[in-house]
Amino acid sequence: MSTGTYDGPPLHHPGTYAHGFPYDAFRDLRDHDPVSHQEHPLWERGYWAVTRHADVQRVSRDWNGFHNAPNPFLPGDGELVDQSGSSLLMISLDPPDHTKLRKLISSGFTPRRINDLAAQVKARVDSVIDSVAARGECDLVRDVALWLPLHAIADLVGVPEEDRKQVFDWTELTFGFDADATAEERGEAALSMYAYADAMCAERAKEPRDDLMSVLLHAEIDGDRLDQMQIAVFFLLLQNAGSETTRNLITTGMLTLLQNPDDLARLRRDLSVLPVAIEELLRLATPVMSFTRMATKDTEIGGHAVAEGDHVLMVYASANRDERAFDDPDGLHLTRDPNDHVAFGAGGPHFCLGAHLARLESKLMFEAILTRFEGLEMAADPASLPRVNSNLIDGLAEMPVRWTGVR
Repeated sequence: MSTGTYDGPPLHHPGTYAHGFPYDAFRDLRDHDPVSHQEHPLWERGYWAVTRHADVQRVSRDWNGFHNAPNPFLPGDGELVDQSGSSLLMISLDPPDHTKLRKLISSGFTPRRINDLAAQVKARVDSVIDSVAARGECDLVRDVALWLPLHAIADLVGVPEEDRKQVFDWTELTFGFDADATAEERGEAALSMYAYADAMCAERAKEPRDDLMSVLLHAEIDGDRLDQMQIAVFFLLLQNAGSETTRNLITTGMLTLLQNPDDLARLRRDLSVLPVAIEELLRLATPVMSFTRMATKDTEIGGHAVAEGDHVLMVYASANRDERAFDDPDGLHLTRDPNDHVAFGAGGPHFCLGAHLARLESKLMFEAILTRFEGLEMAADPASLPRVNSNLIDGLAEMPVRWTGVR
């Protein structure tokens, strides 16, 4: 058995992922050090990195033994950012508080309500593609993938068209993936978003509309209701998490397909394969790389003693390439079945609430890209593409593409 002490590049440092997720390094960890101890400048006891599929599932599903509180985010190297506000997010809560809050929010976030958005999402997809059609080239990140999830969530929540640019600017700042953005700027953007959402709640309390904010404000289960603060905080989480993950699935997924032309051609011939293919793209190019938990009692993972209060990092992007769970894990298999990927979480109460919306948006965008663009190809060396500055999200900051025509 390994010592559990890791001496490779720091897993918490965004620079470790500057050229994409280091799959080779994590393959080595899965084989020789699947539960490795990592040092961290802000955590005196460091943290445990869990890299195998079964172990990630075990930690994720044991909500009693591993808590999300105070928040599930891994701070970067020397990052002295005030994360106190993140403790209010639903993703930072544990049962029974999380269960109660999620039940109330789910009442307004049903698959039927999401499916009712399909026509609006399709119109947004066509509008975005129409806006670049005559150019012959664009940045697939900034010109295409960025806008769909932002507008889809704004449509769902009820953000007026005239306010969207401001809300989108706040969204871009809040997550802090721009290395040039200061902690103060990110904090101010988050406070501005909160104030905006709070004002929306006050308005909907007087004049309810057919949107998610109105539904949440009036939702009631077993006598419990959401207050304005809870709804405003959920607005922040939805606007940020929902936009980042879908954007990066679209871009990294398209990059994967462009690098596998036979699979791209197969999808173009048979779009019925697309829903299951999206699950494979989620597995292969996992947008959310990892989340943390904290042990609530002395326990063990993979033969290592983990003490109460220890931080545990569940590395989803490694688990999704685990040879013990997937045949040919580094290969693209469009119709892989079963496909027990952990891109939306590895089971348990924190499974992604927005998974249905992300799948809908991605399906409609992939359909449009596959059927409308002719001669689509990369306009830059994929190895040279800059990534977002993050240890949480694996995504491209730019993706130049070109085409010969648009239907």
